[in-house]
Amino acid sequence: MDKDSLKFLYSRFRDYKLHIILAIVGSIIEASSLAGLTYIVKEVIDKVFIDKDFEKLKLILIVIFTLAILKQIGFILKEYVFPYALYRVLKGLREEIFNKIVEGKYSAIQSRQFGDIISRASNDVEALRHSIILVGVDFITQLFTAVAMVSVLVYRDYRLFLIFLVAAPIFALSFNYFGEKRKKYTQRVQESFGEYTQIVNQTLSGLETIKLFSKENIIFLFNRINENFFKNQRKNALYDVLYLSSLEIASYIGIAGIILYGGISIVEGRITTGDLFSFLSALLILVNSLQIIQRGIMQIKVLSPVIHRIQSILNIEAEKQEGKPFSCLREKIVFKDVSLLIRDKVILKDIDIEIRKGEKIGIVGHTGSGKSSFLKLVYGLYQDEYRGSIKIDGIELRDLNLNSYREKVGVVSQDVFMFNDTVRNNLLIANPKADEEKIVKAILAAKADFVFQLPQGLDTVIGERGGVLSGGERQRVAFARLYLKDPEIVILDEGTSALDTTTEEEVMREFYKYFKDRTVLIVAHRASTLRECNRIITFENGRVSGEEKWV
Repeated sequence: MDKDSLKFLYSRFRDYKLHIILAIVGSIIEASSLAGLTYIVKEVIDKVFIDKDFEKLKLILIVIFTLAILKQIGFILKEYVFPYALYRVLKGLREEIFNKIVEGKYSAIQSRQFGDIISRASNDVEALRHSIILVGVDFITQLFTAVAMVSVLVYRDYRLFLIFLVAAPIFALSFNYFGEKRKKYTQRVQESFGEYTQIVNQTLSGLETIKLFSKENIIFLFNRINENFFKNQRKNALYDVLYLSSLEIASYIGIAGIILYGGISIVEGRITTGDLFSFLSALLILVNSLQIIQRGIMQIKVLSPVIHRIQSILNIEAEKQEGKPFSCLREKIVFKDVSLLIRDKVILKDIDIEIRKGEKIGIVGHTGSGKSSFLKLVYGLYQDEYRGSIKIDGIELRDLNLNSYREKVGVVSQDVFMFNDTVRNNLLIANPKADEEKIVKAILAAKADFVFQLPQGLDTVIGERGGVLSGGERQRVAFARLYLKDPEIVILDEGTSALDTTTEEEVMREFYKYFKDRTVLIVAHRASTLRECNRIITFENGRVSGEEKWV
């Protein structure tokens, strides 16, 4: 494991040192109890089974019962205390990853495949849990167990133990070869899972389109990704099995030699039958411990690529939140020589626009002309990607506190996003403190009173992305959300595209009335939607190609 991964783990477990110490104590207690049990096997064989000493039997039973209780105490300590600390660490890690996604720069998130992000946030975190359990709980316990068993073996007969060590080179060779192979294919499995998640995510998002066109290409692509996923899993499992098999073969060779030499030693009187059975009991436990230790060491090798994948999410650059607080728009928003570059592609170029407080500005242009990208600049989704100057009342947008600024900006887009939650909760994200009266007032203003007719009214769960509702219904709920937020700067980006002409006219009449003193930017194709705009700005190929005053 590299230093970066070690630092990552230390920083996560630093606050749980006491839990780790208790888990180690539990491991020592369990290992010592096992050693005690293997040690008294000699007494059971020689004194009870051969000499038929009844008093010795009673004493041995008391010792066994005591050791069993101690072993369970150790077992409980290590199997609960350490996982408790680990699950607390994972809980914090999941929260940090989620916050990184929410607080990360929009462009940094958009530049990644969503399926890969989901894979790293779920599958890789689970892989981290699995590896740390093996490395932490089992590895430490088996390490102490191995030390205890070696002590018993050497005490019983060091010559028998030396025979076992003959198999040690096979252990070392197996670990070095198969350990590297498993590290390689574990990383490939994680990457394949990310590709698999991505294709499933894309298929669900574009299911309507897929059903309308030929499905062969998407099925072919899925099968190729799935086949690659299978191959990596198969090779990972193969090298794991071959590794364990080589260890068992080496163990059998050692045990066969021990039984041969031990049998001769009993016949010649150098050791007793109890000595050999005690030795074999300890040896079998040692072999099992060594296998778990070896797997733990292999997991240590696997940990680094998993941690690096998680760190790539944690290292997503966050939006800058420091800056001057924004309370309201007092004068104007000024774009001066603004260009927008996303992944070296010019989206907007040489934009010079002045938006005065209270103006209603319509924005028109062909698809791909830059209208939506311009609006995203207005509400601060792009920060470092633009060149030139965007000033809000004379303050550069980058120098504002984005949270306080966005609190004063409201948006209704063509593709309205809704959470898989109730209508009420989808409204309250705009204003968590809104009471029932405000909610009802906003719904009526948005002409969204159809929500009262839903099976559970406002408490109806509307499904993934609001799938229970039609596109027009979602847009009307979005207008109600806009009224609850009551923003200073209002943006409609094809926000009425799914409404019929009559409903749109009713919604927009109320909209212009409600926001008559606010600054409004509207992208729309229907001229009727822009009827009360002061100016119409036309975009073409990422530039402002014309401006017309209407009022």
